[in-house]
Amino acid sequence: MKHSLILLSFFLFQFANAQNDWRVYSNEDDTTISSFEYQDAYTLKTYSEGNLLVISDPKIDSLILSLDNNPQALKGYRVEIFFGKRKDAEQIRGGFLKNYSDWPIYIVWQQPNFKVQVGNFMTKLQAENTQQAIKSKYPNSYITITEIIQPEY
Repeated sequence: MKHSLILLSFFLFQFANAQNDWRVYSNEDDTTISSFEYQDAYTLKTYSEGNLLVISDPKIDSLILSLDNNPQALKGYRVEIFFGKRKDAEQIRGGFLKNYSDWPIYIVWQQPNFKVQVGNFMTKLQAENTQQAIKSKYPNSYITITEIIQPEY
């Protein structure tokens, strides 16, 4: 009798404290995003292969476009063919472009000289192959480690 009275009081206590709504918050506090409410602020994209709906801020697309237009500099190799005065560096660059158009060429200023550098190489072996190819016209060329733009393959 004593145990049943305790059990009965326990169930009554639980029943009295039970909520009418099983959700943690009411409709007024609902924070789910309706795509119709935020259609102006977000871009909606659907993909036909899997019924995927991506809700994203348009600023994300502009950030991705910005990163594509301004690639990150990487550590790599270039072949340096000249350093000296600006006028001479521009002449060397022009002569190089007449003979070799396979590699990009850069004029880099490092106080007090201008350097003429060739290529954007990820490996030293690629830079050595280029150095060997231009060694006949530029015998004093050498390989330097620098920041490069990621080459496109």
